[in-house]
Amino acid sequence: MDRLIVRDCLLPQISRVLEEERPGTVSNQPLYAVFRESVDNGIFCGLATAQDVMQHPSWIFADLTEHRESKCVSLDMSVDRALRTMDQHDLDALPVLEQQSFVGVVTRQSILNVLLQRERTLLKQTRILNKRLAEEHEQIVSWSEKLAKLHEASRSLLTVLAHTSIQNDLLQIGIESLAELLEARYGAIGILDASGELNHFVYTGINAELAERIGQFPQGKGLLGVVIQNNVSLRLDDMSSHPQSVGFPEHHPPMKTLLAVPIAYHDRVYGRIYLSDKENGELFSKQDEDLAFSFAHSLSLVLDNAREIEEVKQARQSLDYMAHFDALTDLPNRTLLKDRMDQAISQAQRKQRMVGVLFLDLDNFKVVNDTIGHTCGDELLKSVAQQISDCLREGDTVARLGGDEFIVLLPDLSDTQDAAKVANKILELLNSPFDIGQHEVYASVSIGISIYPHNSKNMEGLLSNADGAMYYAKKLGKNNYQFFTPEMNRSAQQYIKLEKYLRRALEQNEFVLHYQPQVDVKTGRIIGMEALIRWMNPKLGLVNPADFIPLAEDTGLIVPIGAWVLKTACKQAKFWQQNGFPIRVAVNMSSRQFHQIQSQQQSQHPLLDDVLNALDESDLPPELLELEITESILMQHLDTTMEILNALKNIGIRLSIDDFGTGYSSLSYLKRFPIDILKIDKSFVNDITTDPSDKAIVAAITVMAQQLKLEVVAEGVETLAQLEFLRKLQCNFVQGYYFSKPLSADDGYAYLLAQDDLNRMGASIG
Repeated sequence: MDRLIVRDCLLPQISRVLEEERPGTVSNQPLYAVFRESVDNGIFCGLATAQDVMQHPSWIFADLTEHRESKCVSLDMSVDRALRTMDQHDLDALPVLEQQSFVGVVTRQSILNVLLQRERTLLKQTRILNKRLAEEHEQIVSWSEKLAKLHEASRSLLTVLAHTSIQNDLLQIGIESLAELLEARYGAIGILDASGELNHFVYTGINAELAERIGQFPQGKGLLGVVIQNNVSLRLDDMSSHPQSVGFPEHHPPMKTLLAVPIAYHDRVYGRIYLSDKENGELFSKQDEDLAFSFAHSLSLVLDNAREIEEVKQARQSLDYMAHFDALTDLPNRTLLKDRMDQAISQAQRKQRMVGVLFLDLDNFKVVNDTIGHTCGDELLKSVAQQISDCLREGDTVARLGGDEFIVLLPDLSDTQDAAKVANKILELLNSPFDIGQHEVYASVSIGISIYPHNSKNMEGLLSNADGAMYYAKKLGKNNYQFFTPEMNRSAQQYIKLEKYLRRALEQNEFVLHYQPQVDVKTGRIIGMEALIRWMNPKLGLVNPADFIPLAEDTGLIVPIGAWVLKTACKQAKFWQQNGFPIRVAVNMSSRQFHQIQSQQQSQHPLLDDVLNALDESDLPPELLELEITESILMQHLDTTMEILNALKNIGIRLSIDDFGTGYSSLSYLKRFPIDILKIDKSFVNDITTDPSDKAIVAAITVMAQQLKLEVVAEGVETLAQLEFLRKLQCNFVQGYYFSKPLSADDGYAYLLAQDDLNRMGASIG
């Protein structure tokens, strides 16, 4: 029982009196609780006992309590502690206070009464428990006798625990033993498969001829179906009276009584046992049902054990597969590749042959993931894996290292060119587009090749060297293969080093923007600045944009870098506007920025979010922002591109095509897309004064732009002769070293101030 506390032992009744009252005017009680002002909610003054009244019958209660020592206890104080307090102060009663309020009285007698009551309760419970123990003892003795009889029937089942499948002969022994024990004329065990159909059925009491006439198992639609579906037992004295007494096949001997129990373990039903018609004509008893249940339980343990063994076996097979194969493509992984490569190297060493290792990396795979989603990216990887597999001999191996990296192992080579032939075959096969979902996707690869024993004599060395050759293939323009050389390895290490520094450059504020002026040919005024990113790394120094921009594109870092460029350029343009130079700033857009995939949580395209955030943070008017887009960006995903361009145009942003003439050069898109400006690539401007072809191209672009009411900016103007030629063509704007190299933000502002002074003095271009 719980620990006894004061709360449990409060005196049921006590007289409440006011301190000014006298004992003769109140009821005769052994204890009085004395209060000031009110007996209901007044201030408690103390306790007065009958003995106090007898000694001073004429005193008021205030005088009686004044001469008594005031001690109190709380409701949750233990009874032992309360009794010690009474002993210490020679008291028989103590007031009980809770937060200075009187709640009752506890006395030695009230405690004794509760203890006596508890003792009576314990004695009563003890008698009940003793009686129950005696009954359970009798039941245990009875069950021991029953289980002894059942042991022989269960013994044969338990021997199968080490097996993974149930054998019919063991089930046969079991049902015959159970039928004999319960003196049943007919009996059967039915075991279900995973789909709920019978896959084991054994019976007793029916000879072979009769079984052949019956020809089929009970279907489990009637009574036996109830046992399985509801996981319940049935004990019927007359089957014919039951509304569901169907399901037994034709020609089955007539049966009157039925005992059926499910074979179940933890609510999982594996089958059922049924017995019918005792030999002596008696009905099945509750004891018979209990014995059948016990037998069914033993059988359920066997079946559950067999299931667990099978699941463990499957799990081991699955784990073994996972340990050696890639889950997405079903190709061997690094572990299995190592095993096969070790074997190939060992055989090549004995036979004086070579082993080829091809390191394949998909070109621009991250762009595919970002533009059409990771699900489509996974489908592309599976398709590429299949295509590569189709290129190989029976003894070759293609493995996936992870991401978009694949390894091809070519054992037993006699010539290094055999590896080149396989690489060429792969490049040609992947040259055709893949249909992924609703998209037509191109998936070229860069391939690096290393050869055992020329480049290395172990797996790690061969992989590392092939990896270096692959990086070199990417550097040469992708979609090609390269054999390993030591120089390539150094180049690959430099690439990896550069990537490591680039990943930290943004957070460590290593980027700055420089600005190259764009000049109005007619007036000589600066009408805009093109923002150009520069990277100054503390260890690498000034890194060439031609080295890190492609790397940023490949790794996806161009997206956060591009967002930073937008915000920084807009803030600078706002500074110029506030200081009297409302000129536009031109920002280059990368393919990765433009074709980011839009998540379900985003209400609009991520690029639009970046642009709007940059404009909002800087408070720059949209017409002072120009976005430069290449022709290749325009021609990807035309519908999406048109939607984004129109949204940008609606904001008020100016749009220009950068490096015009170097991409697709399809004139039809100039009419379809909301373009404002064409930028003539500097490769055409370089020789316009000497090369007739360049003259013709620049002239054609300028005339076409004028007809389409588009502005033209010529890049790379470095000489007065180039400027004069462009002026004659009525080209709108120019930029290049003739006017200024790209300038820092401070130098750019100083340049604007200086040019403004010149313009005021009437200076002209040239």
